[in-house]
Amino acid sequence: MTDPVMPVPDEIRAAFRRPPGRALMLGHVHPDADVLGTLLALGAALEDAGWLVDYGGPHPVPASLGFLPGSDRYRVLPRIDGRYDLAVLTDCPDPDRTEGLIDGARRSAAAIVNIDHHPDNRRYGTVNWIDPSAAATGELVYALIVALGLPVKPGMATNLFTAIHMDTGSFRYSNVTPQTFRIAAELVAAGAPPAFVSNQVYERRPPEALRQLGEVLSRIQVSEDGRIAWLALPAGLVPDTFIEAEDLVNYPRSIGTTKVAVLLRERPGGPVKVSLRAKGEVNVNRIAAGFGGGGHANAAGCVVQGTLEEATRRILAAVRDTIGR
Repeated sequence: MTDPVMPVPDEIRAAFRRPPGRALMLGHVHPDADVLGTLLALGAALEDAGWLVDYGGPHPVPASLGFLPGSDRYRVLPRIDGRYDLAVLTDCPDPDRTEGLIDGARRSAAAIVNIDHHPDNRRYGTVNWIDPSAAATGELVYALIVALGLPVKPGMATNLFTAIHMDTGSFRYSNVTPQTFRIAAELVAAGAPPAFVSNQVYERRPPEALRQLGEVLSRIQVSEDGRIAWLALPAGLVPDTFIEAEDLVNYPRSIGTTKVAVLLRERPGGPVKVSLRAKGEVNVNRIAAGFGGGGHANAAGCVVQGTLEEATRRILAAVRDTIGR
């Protein structure tokens, strides 16, 4: 391994440079590759250093990410039991996304470590490392493991490579930097298999998933000027497992004239979950913030109360207003 390609704050190093104890790797709702890959990799590195580590969050590992090494140890946590020396949250800008587990972690853990790359992170940790220049939290956790002098083994490398791979849209998004490729190269050198990761992510669809995709894509709508494309999914149209396995918002985003793409997902008996994507000319984080959400300039999300039709109308009006300004 080479030296870290980014500096790690002294207070972050100090949080882990203590006698090995118990650590909790705490995830957020509907865990994605960046949160799972970073928690599993960092936890494995700490275990090699003598720590006892538990992994979990409010929701289970999605089937599409079951290939991640160590994912079988990630549990659904109804509450936080026992005492911990550290509770670590990664890629989680809002502590409310733990569905209350952060409160139990604060009572049970001596310190909360918050590592993230979202610019709107609420800095809720005892120690916070927030670096929006990183394309993925996987970059930060890789630098941390190396800075601690711990070896990056093949399973850890696979988890971190997948985290970066997915959070950059397979290295397609504007958040990708030379640093991203340097870290990815070092992870491959450490044993991460790019072809295996791509195969697991993109080439394991069951036959019915293609039929469901056809049904979903037929619902894409485009504004008259072509600058806004959206996809509104009624509750029950397709299974949740299908939606969680597909990055559906990128289909309307792929339209050449699109400036902002929107995915609206109606939840049974609940609010509408909204994902927003842009191509660098519109800051969708500001749109999401207007509805109590957040994220990045080119990728953000929020939750909107009301029916799917009402949420669609309100979100599109906000998008049009933002583009107009």
